[in-house]
Amino acid sequence: MEGSNEELNPNAMTAEQMAAMFSKLRRRKVPVAEFEADIEAGAPTNGAGRLNLLTYTAWMLKEAGRGE
Repeated sequence: MEGSNEELNPNAMTAEQMAAMFSKLRRRKVPVAEFEADIEAGAPTNGAGRLNLLTYTAWMLKEAGRGE
């Protein structure tokens, strides 16, 4: 994301774009593997395997409420 002129589409973000954005927001490195693991665990993606920021956030909140 950094140094890239590619515009972010919050409706279709790659795991790499999500990791870069969340790293900036959290002020710590968030590995791409976290998003890839979430996708494997059932995080909703579009047909191209990209994440919708709002839908992903809602999914994360729902999953947090399930407990482990």
